[in-house]
Amino acid sequence: FNIKNSLDAIASHISRTGYVNDVRIGEPTSPPDAVDKMHAAIYMTSASVAELTLSTTIELHVVTVRLYRRAAFGQGDDAGQVEAEMALALSQISSNLIGEFDLGGSLRAIDIGGQYGAGYSATWGYITLGSTVYRTIDITVPLIVDDSATQAA
Repeated sequence: FNIKNSLDAIASHISRTGYVNDVRIGEPTSPPDAVDKMHAAIYMTSASVAELTLSTTIELHVVTVRLYRRAAFGQGDDAGQVEAEMALALSQISSNLIGEFDLGGSLRAIDIGGQYGAGYSATWGYITLGSTVYRTIDITVPLIVDDSATQAA
């Protein structure tokens, strides 16, 4: 499995969109320097062979893109502003990923509808890094990848 290629393709694409301040491969264990900016962490969820022929594989690489920004609690404009900023970033990144479909030819396709399993989706939540609570959106990006596994007899 050429997992690094899948992670790099998503990271490169999200970096180019300009909707996040910082894009990192791997799940963060400490808060980012700029807590009031949008950040993205990209990490693998799973990898499997979806189909096998005599000479090639078709793989499913499921990548999680976690968008995160310092949460605003209480009432007022701050909480609404964080939600609006997160919603806009999700909308724009999703539109760009879905519109790019094969991420510039580095893989067959983003499995939007879930041909080989769960489709493209987003789940909202919260995480704590250090002592800071972040609002998160975990975007599940299933990637159909042709022939990156090595077969040996």
